[in-house]
Amino acid sequence: MSPLKKLLLTLNASITDREKGVAFIEANPTSFDELFDLVCAVKNTREHIVAAWVFERFMLKRIDSLTPRFDKFLIGVKAQTHESKRRPLAKVLFHYCDNNRRKAALTEKKIDDVVSICFAYMIDAKKIAAIGFAMKTLHLFINHQDWIEEEFRAYIEQKLPNSSAGFRSLVNQFI
Repeated sequence: MSPLKKLLLTLNASITDREKGVAFIEANPTSFDELFDLVCAVKNTREHIVAAWVFERFMLKRIDSLTPRFDKFLIGVKAQTHESKRRPLAKVLFHYCDNNRRKAALTEKKIDDVVSICFAYMIDAKKIAAIGFAMKTLHLFINHQDWIEEEFRAYIEQKLPNSSAGFRSLVNQFI
C-alpha cells in the first residue's frame, strides 16, 4: 500500500485531517497523480472518499492547476455515484467554472459535458450540497443553449413543492 493510501485511511472528514492530506501532497508532489486517480475512480472505498475530501481542499487553493487535467476530471466527476465523493467534486467543478477566463476557454463539448453532469447530479444526488453546487454551476451556463434555462426552471418547479428548507433557500438564489 502506498504512503498516500496509508495516510488517507487514517484521516476523517475534519478540516484538520483534510489539511494533513493537503500537507502530504504539498510535501510529496508526485503523490498528486495517485490522489487524482483515486478521486476519479468509480470505487467508493474509504481511501477513495477521503481522497475526494483532500482533493477538494488541495484544488481550491490552486484551482488553475486543474486545467491540464480538466477532461479527465470531467470523466471522473460524471462517473461518481457516492454522495461523499459527489459533493467535493461538484464544489471543485463549480469553483473551476466560476471564473470568466477559465469559463471562456471551455470548448462547446466541455460546456455540454459540464451541463450534462450538473443535470445528472441534480436528478440523482440525494444530498442538498451536491445538488446545490450542480445548480450553481449549471446557472453559470444557463444561456449556453435555449433549453437549459427551461429545464432548469422545470426542475425547480417539480422539486419545490415537496422540498426541504435547504432546497428552498438554495432556489431563492435563482428566482
